[in-house]
Amino acid sequence: MDTVMSGHGIQSLELGINILIKIAEEDKPLSITEISDLCGISKSKLHRYLTSLCRTGFLQRDSSLQYSIGSTLIRIGNNAVKSFDIKDIARPTLIKLRDLFNETVFLSIWGGNGPYPIEIEESRRQINIGIQVGNKTSIVLTTSGRLFAAFLPEEVTKDFLQKDILEHRFNPEEFRNELSDIRKKGYSVTEESLIPGIVAVGCPVFSRDNHIVATISIVGIKGVLDLSSDSQVIHLLKKECTELTQSLRSEL
Repeated sequence: MDTVMSGHGIQSLELGINILIKIAEEDKPLSITEISDLCGISKSKLHRYLTSLCRTGFLQRDSSLQYSIGSTLIRIGNNAVKSFDIKDIARPTLIKLRDLFNETVFLSIWGGNGPYPIEIEESRRQINIGIQVGNKTSIVLTTSGRLFAAFLPEEVTKDFLQKDILEHRFNPEEFRNELSDIRKKGYSVTEESLIPGIVAVGCPVFSRDNHIVATISIVGIKGVLDLSSDSQVIHLLKKECTELTQSLRSEL
């Protein structure tokens, strides 16, 4: 069967998609000048495309006027990956952890420019954790962000990490030491970094080639969720993430 489409298409749509592809392939925020050079399009013409792509959520523009892929495109990409749907594989683990501790548990992936929660199991406490499916979260302020920063190759996270460190006034050396500690311990803890009174712990999930593909975080109330190094919460979270890693390696 001939699967090649014939007939007239929409040239402007094809051009917009090509712009998206070029930006996604760079895997870092780009200025309009850089995008113009990549695509061979004048900045005046390009600006109209970038405006529409940002309005629809296919791109996002940060405070320094640099562009990267947006949450709408991330969600579409997640829905398209049917042969390897980590949400379906991980959902029983999220539910099990939620039921064990009655705390909110969520799954995050790296979306090209930061961590994105893609599945959340809410606790019966109904606390506001400030996390929503499809919305990019901070690299330095969240357990998932710190895990990706610790286990992804440095060239993948470097630009985004530097920007987050500057924005939130972290000491770069201290943060690098913290990432080293995360790699040794195999988990990350944050305390009141996003919302007063809210704490979290997260662990990485790896694929067959030992690349981090996701993180699972448990979020709760300070003083209620035990984050001590020998806590049952951390022990079982690490155990479940190890078992999930083994399942993913058998699936891939």
